[in-house]
Amino acid sequence: MAAKKPFLFLVTGEDFLRRTKIEALIDQLIPRELRSTNLTHVYADDLDWPSLLTQASTPSLMGGVQVFWIREAKEIKKSEIKPFEEYCARPVPECYFVFEAEEISETHPITKLTVRFGKRVHLGSQDKEEGFNMLRAKLKRHGKVLTPDAWTALEERLGAAPALMSMVLDQLMLYSDQSTIDEKQVEVLASEFLRYEPFDLTEALAEKDIDRALKIFHFFYDLTGDMTTMVGLIHWQLKRLWQAKRMLARGARSDEIGRALRIPPFRLHPFLAQTKRFEQANLEQLLESLWQLDWGSKKGASEETVAMEMFLATVGAG
Repeated sequence: MAAKKPFLFLVTGEDFLRRTKIEALIDQLIPRELRSTNLTHVYADDLDWPSLLTQASTPSLMGGVQVFWIREAKEIKKSEIKPFEEYCARPVPECYFVFEAEEISETHPITKLTVRFGKRVHLGSQDKEEGFNMLRAKLKRHGKVLTPDAWTALEERLGAAPALMSMVLDQLMLYSDQSTIDEKQVEVLASEFLRYEPFDLTEALAEKDIDRALKIFHFFYDLTGDMTTMVGLIHWQLKRLWQAKRMLARGARSDEIGRALRIPPFRLHPFLAQTKRFEQANLEQLLESLWQLDWGSKKGASEETVAMEMFLATVGAG
């Protein structure tokens, strides 16, 4: 007897990696043309289980699979999970639930239900190679491949920021008429496409140059048109600074920090100098504030561009 296909997924870990994993999963489940009707996004604070489960039990007007993507899963209230527990005992065919969180406890009801009925995927910062594999798969789907030197150039130029690497790859796939993309093509396009690098933003903040920080932010925001990507980019860079702080406190050598955080040799000295200009407690507060900003903008509680400008001004003035 064939194993039952899981209808419940829990994806945790680094923002870019988990979002990329979920997008790939949804691509397997729903044709692109049915996403607008058969994919439902829900935030944990907005969960109305009876209404959601009624929707799940009602076939889509367009037919086919339905997917419910539920974000910030750790915020789901344990006292309200009972209707979904009962649903899991008799799930509706062709209906899938994807829960997403940066982290979630092993004792949370969603984690326990996933163990019983679904599949758990965790993608931590140590799984950067998994992120690169996703990017390689993206290239393969478009009939392209990067040489090893091109991958190195892309990673060093963009500080190994997966979101930016993905954007530059999109441009490479769009403009390159060759199936194999080499280092020279990467350098040329990155130089034309990116006026700034991720390192430049945190350097402006470290120097308390708010005007420059805002200019760099707006460059990347205009480039991506997506605040989630911007939050992820800033979070990624601040978290690397925080990780470096912790490693320095444990007595780690500079080369160890460079290898662990994938800092290229030519960038390591200025990165460590930047790290010393931030206090660990301050970085932890900034990471928390950034999460609150992201959550507030997604909930419509704040205008996202203004909120980010205020956040950057606070960092620069701190």
